[in-house]
Amino acid sequence: MDHSKTKIGILILFIVGVCFSCSRNKHPERDITERFEKLVFSTLPNNLSDSIHLNHRDLVPFFKIFNEEVIRIGPDTLPGYASQLDAYTRDSLIRQVFAEVSKSEEILNIKLSETVQALDRWSEISETRQTGHVVTYISGFNQSFITLPDVLGIGVDNYMGSGSRFYQGLGIPAYIRQYMNPENLPADAVRAWLYSELAGPDPESGFLERMIYEGKVYYIVSKLLPEISTENLFHYSGKQLKWCLEQEKPMWRYLAEQKVLFSSERLTIRKFIEEAPFTRDFGNESPGRVGTWIGYRIVSSYMKSSGLNIKDLIGATNAKQILSASKYHP
Repeated sequence: MDHSKTKIGILILFIVGVCFSCSRNKHPERDITERFEKLVFSTLPNNLSDSIHLNHRDLVPFFKIFNEEVIRIGPDTLPGYASQLDAYTRDSLIRQVFAEVSKSEEILNIKLSETVQALDRWSEISETRQTGHVVTYISGFNQSFITLPDVLGIGVDNYMGSGSRFYQGLGIPAYIRQYMNPENLPADAVRAWLYSELAGPDPESGFLERMIYEGKVYYIVSKLLPEISTENLFHYSGKQLKWCLEQEKPMWRYLAEQKVLFSSERLTIRKFIEEAPFTRDFGNESPGRVGTWIGYRIVSSYMKSSGLNIKDLIGATNAKQILSASKYHP
């Protein structure tokens, strides 16, 4: 995944010490959430484009991506666009998904509110302008997130609950289905936003750089969502987290002795960083992404040892210096 600074991107679901007064009173909820899926299903296809351009101009860039990259019916200027959109809204599966999403309205609103508050905290810490809109949409189980300069789009059909019949029918692996719950939405959404905000390591960089980068992202998410559990943050079960804590020292020794830390081999990096049912080198009881988890532990140690704040962490990009200064010794 390219974590470049460019603020136009689509994140696909299946790829893949600071104290700053996080009280809710300091960050009152802003009404910036647009339930775009409701707008689509409540507006006649012939009128949707005009409605967006006249009444929801802030959504125009998102609308373009939605048409061309999500449902892939082309720009709204094409002849026949309205009939293509009509076919999408009449599709029986899409309508069933819309109905299923609607049943989760209460919990989704709570989780979307948590997401907005976290993004407001990020704007305050990073001194960037506030996110203009959080836009929800039905992706057809495709893109989970769309990031634009002032918009974070969230495919809510990817958070209907791990037991959803749709996920099972699509053959989505159990280890992925288990975190397709509303409870995981805030952390995933904030992480998607940070990937578009924080310049990632050079594509030719190695395992250590990628591990520290991921650790920074996950650490910042944990501070922006101070009530989140480590299990939800990493998509781990309690048993998997316990395994990581018990095996932290042997895993670190293995990464060092086998020279994984300084490997630039793409397959090696993916094996320890990306989503998987388990990490092959550590057996079936291990969870996936243990490299990311260790990166998070290193960054946590770095922040504790250095006494720096989140803004300082944002500017710290030398992975070797972070590792050295972290005094990480599991």
